[in-house]
Amino acid sequence: MKNHKIPTEPSRLTADSQKRLFAYSTAASLGAFFAGQNAEAALVQASGLGPYPLVVLPQPLGSTNATDHYLSIEGGSITNFDLNIYPDLLSHPTNQWPAQLIQLIGFVPDTNNPAIVNGHPLCPPFSDGTTNAYIGAFFGGMIIGNNTNTFTPSYLPSLGISYNYTSTYPFVNSHWTEVPGFPEEYVGFKFTSSVDGQNHYGYMDMQVNFKSATIGSATEVLVQSVVINDCRYETTPDASVSVPSAIKISSFTRDPSQNNLITIDFGPNWANDNSSTYVLETSPTLGPSAAWVTDPQALVVQTGTANIDAPATYQALTYPTTGATTQFWRIRKQ
Repeated sequence: MKNHKIPTEPSRLTADSQKRLFAYSTAASLGAFFAGQNAEAALVQASGLGPYPLVVLPQPLGSTNATDHYLSIEGGSITNFDLNIYPDLLSHPTNQWPAQLIQLIGFVPDTNNPAIVNGHPLCPPFSDGTTNAYIGAFFGGMIIGNNTNTFTPSYLPSLGISYNYTSTYPFVNSHWTEVPGFPEEYVGFKFTSSVDGQNHYGYMDMQVNFKSATIGSATEVLVQSVVINDCRYETTPDASVSVPSAIKISSFTRDPSQNNLITIDFGPNWANDNSSTYVLETSPTLGPSAAWVTDPQALVVQTGTANIDAPATYQALTYPTTGATTQFWRIRKQ
């Protein structure tokens, strides 16, 4: 479970939980504790890519060389993928091109048997409405494997792209940066294991970062880095993989003008759920003494619907319990 605490005293959470703290203190010395479900299959972490996070940087500004980072899921000499960052040609004196691409390229290492796909990025069956040239992100709960949620593209899909065409641009097209504060989306893949020679499915938790740079008199958007936060695969041949589900708290506010109304904005990394799927619970304490009960004052509503680039958003409304000196809340998916 991913936890977020609104502390009024020094935290007693573990170091891992402290990374998820979302600090806020109320004037009434109340606190809120947010918890979201995080269901994850028992998968094997790809040892060939660690340690995580794996940060891939592009060539220096003005270079004509691409950056190739060869990825081996299991380790060893077989390359499954090439994480390729195209060079910044905008600042090159002759080979200027107003776009910078990032690609995840699957390899077929055995030239005598090209039918063996050793590494292949997969896509959910949808496009972003303007182009189908980008790897579609898998949201939480989606299935990567032999099912309707996965297809193998016939083209070479880009992981991300930065356009710098005219004064109305630049803009960035990437499923992994269009949801500010919540890049909990995943690239699905399959590969042929060097251990058993069978196909296996997995996912990469990736984030594409861009930055602004001044080239001559113009301000352009260029690739800053690509970060692989995690990569896991199923050890059972041809077994499907469920994308991990998570909840992220985007804001917590208390309004004294409305009887200290508590507003909690949150979003999952999966598509539309009915708002009744979520329950706001409260407890006067944390840890072993916590007594979580459904907050009888709470109202949970959906504030935004899911689309190709973003999951749905939700809001929980409640009031502090009368007379409480310390209070915690958590969001739970039923």
